[in-house]
Amino acid sequence: MLLAIDINNKNTNFGIFEDERLVTKFSIMTDKNRSTEEIKLTIKLILMDKKIDLSDISDIILSSVVPELNSSYNIISRDIIGKSPMVISAGVKTGLNIKCESPREVGTDRIIRAVAATQRYRENIIIISASSVTTIDYINAKKEFMGGLILPGISLLQDSLVRGSAKLPLVEIKKPEDIIGKNTEKAIQRGIYFGYRKAVLGIVDEIIKTYSLNKNNTKILTTGAMAGLLENEIYAMEEDQALGIFGLKIIYDLNKNKAS
Repeated sequence: MLLAIDINNKNTNFGIFEDERLVTKFSIMTDKNRSTEEIKLTIKLILMDKKIDLSDISDIILSSVVPELNSSYNIISRDIIGKSPMVISAGVKTGLNIKCESPREVGTDRIIRAVAATQRYRENIIIISASSVTTIDYINAKKEFMGGLILPGISLLQDSLVRGSAKLPLVEIKKPEDIIGKNTEKAIQRGIYFGYRKAVLGIVDEIIKTYSLNKNNTKILTTGAMAGLLENEIYAMEEDQALGIFGLKIIYDLNKNKAS
């Protein structure tokens, strides 16, 4: 079995593959202060609950945007399979043509999502990852990763509002029923929700206009904990919370003979 691990700033996503089939997936909170043993035990207990033993895993592939955790997961990999994981980095084949000024600077989280998307779809693709940090990337129909935008996620917007004010409270982030808030809490909820959603949809609209895309022939994919907040009447969006995990599997298949 292959264990695919996608370490993001807020959550770490795991997928177990048996041949081509995704057997199970799960997530844990990303915590830089969690010990290596605690991470390994957490993984072990979750897999036991899913009737999978660590000894069933033969290979591990890793994408990480949190360098502080790389050492822990390298140790975990050596404990489980007796060798370091395959890590998404320079020299690993992805099959993606990255048209950026410095391709090595592109986050591996963005790369693995783009790899999965370009294998599934032939049209132009816009990928929105709505988490603590939001990324919006454009991949054209020739499978060229053209680049994208990085902006604060909705939770960071809320945190900055609270930190910047002595009196504004922390509120639940949710989709409101109407645009106007009748009290302070509802006004904050609406400001955060509509401000974030309009910003993201406005960026999508600008990409489509700039590159003269046909919105009916442009696939818009969403992922991340806050993806559900982006539903709208203008663009059809498809949510896929396993996009990065499938990208890791594709990259593993491209490189496994070299790794062995």
